[in-house]
Amino acid sequence: MNVQMSRVADLERDPGLAALLVEYAAESSIAGMPPPAARMDSYRELEMRGLLHVLSASHETRLIGFLTLLAPVLPHYGVAVAVSESFFVARAHRGTGAGLKLLRAAEDLARRLGSPGLLVSAPFEGDLFRVLPRVGYAETSRVFFKKVNDA
Repeated sequence: MNVQMSRVADLERDPGLAALLVEYAAESSIAGMPPPAARMDSYRELEMRGLLHVLSASHETRLIGFLTLLAPVLPHYGVAVAVSESFFVARAHRGTGAGLKLLRAAEDLARRLGSPGLLVSAPFEGDLFRVLPRVGYAETSRVFFKKVNDA
């Protein structure tokens, strides 16, 4: 299993991306939000501006997971803070270390970007939600959602 820095274009070219995105959407969708529809043009634009960084995990050249990282300057803190925008490993490859390798690579990247830490969100009571505290992450807040628009 291999974890590496990638480009959005690398993900787009990978024949396994579509299946991963379907599995990711089924597991991580938020009731009341529109169905996930990854805007690859938006990812490419953020990447071009140096605001988005992509990590990918593969097994025998097959894409099995990814983590996209943003590092915006948060006005509240006045510094760039690394945030995982998307983080997913196919269920069939959990327990292989792929997720932990992606997470550790994201921590290293956050360090190189000068971030004081890495913020990672996880679906409530999902696999990642249970793993994060065991690998040094503290629950700092919970995100709540209320649908306010049908658009």
